[in-house]
Amino acid sequence: GQGQQGQGQQGQQQAEEYEEEEHSDGIKLGLGDFIFYSMLVGRAAMYDMMTVFAAYIGIIAGLGLTLLCLAVFRRALPALPFSIALGVLFYFLTRLSLEPFIVNLDAHYVYF
Repeated sequence: GQGQQGQGQQGQQQAEEYEEEEHSDGIKLGLGDFIFYSMLVGRAAMYDMMTVFAAYIGIIAGLGLTLLCLAVFRRALPALPFSIALGVLFYFLTRLSLEPFIVNLDAHYVYF
């Protein structure tokens, strides 16, 4: 009785360790990363909906670039640099160049 119970617990522990090893190879993104992403999109939302879409596209493109680098380098990389850099770049490009251009077209009733 006692020996079989000990073997059962040992087998259960090995199964749990195996499951943890399976999940450790996956991609992990910390909750702190999502806070920075949402702050950028929230800041863009204070200005215009077009900047929200631009910031969102920049963040998604940055995440794609990070995943590509993960596949190439095969080691842990921070998730923030590419996403925040592209998100901020798209935000400012949209706010400072694209938005005035679109407003000017709208003011002169020029539509595509």
